[in-house]
Amino acid sequence: MKDKLLEIGVGLCLLVAVACDTGSAKNEDANLDSSAKKEKKEKKKDKNPASEGFAVNNNYDLLEVSKMGKKTVPESSGLEASGDGNFWTHPDAGNEAVLYKVNQSGELLETMNVQGAKNNDWEDVTRGEDGFLYIGDMGNNENTRKDLQILKVDEKAKKVVASIPFKYADQTEFPPTKGNLNFDVEGFLMHNNAFYLFTKNRGKGDWVKLYKVANQPGASQTVSPLDSVQISTKITAADVSPDGRHIALLGEGWVYLFSADSPEGVFKGTKEQIPLGKVGQAEGLVFVNDSDMMISNEAGRLFMLSLKK
Repeated sequence: MKDKLLEIGVGLCLLVAVACDTGSAKNEDANLDSSAKKEKKEKKKDKNPASEGFAVNNNYDLLEVSKMGKKTVPESSGLEASGDGNFWTHPDAGNEAVLYKVNQSGELLETMNVQGAKNNDWEDVTRGEDGFLYIGDMGNNENTRKDLQILKVDEKAKKVVASIPFKYADQTEFPPTKGNLNFDVEGFLMHNNAFYLFTKNRGKGDWVKLYKVANQPGASQTVSPLDSVQISTKITAADVSPDGRHIALLGEGWVYLFSADSPEGVFKGTKEQIPLGKVGQAEGLVFVNDSDMMISNEAGRLFMLSLKK
């Protein structure tokens, strides 16, 4: 009898041990699944990682200030200050040759049908020291265009008064090979009567190239890259601060801020990146003073990026 009881006791212990092992295994599997999910989630969060060589600057606040009406301003692809303290924005390819004037509240104040213009693919707009607006008709998604140009617009007369055509010296194929699709530009600025263009790299390597185009209407200019830098997201807008000391490039989830004496040496100066968070497909950026910037996304939302006091 004692032997029988002993046998039953041993059997029960074995069953308990097996159950414990099974429970532990299940817990281990659950922990592994949890870790895998966490890792996957972190990878998703890291969609727009920080760029090497850039210090992350957390000294800015981002505030959504308004939204343009979809019916009045169907798309915002670039942003620039108007002569009366408001903002000009515009659509890109497939839309009319128009500029929309809006205030900080997103209200449409004026629609300018730009006489003598065609919107092949307008990607950015800037203002020169001469008071004219300059529209970058340089969108080149497929890297096949041979009619790239900058349009000089008289804001008061509401018409194109000159065209500045250009081409890239380092582009010999239209389109180039898949890895070399780096001839699209969505961000440019004007400084000291010259234009500085920053490429939106659709190829390999994350290299952003810098080109300089002289403010010379007439014959097409052939321009070579001045410099390049690796940035982990695609560049969609550019501007220079009023004091000329800072250049900002708009990327996916970041503003890249450079300190330099001149745009030619922009990539050699101090490099920082400011996190934006969720701003949608942001495509317009303009300095409103020497530190703060207004940003617009394609859907018409306006954000103010301000240096913390």
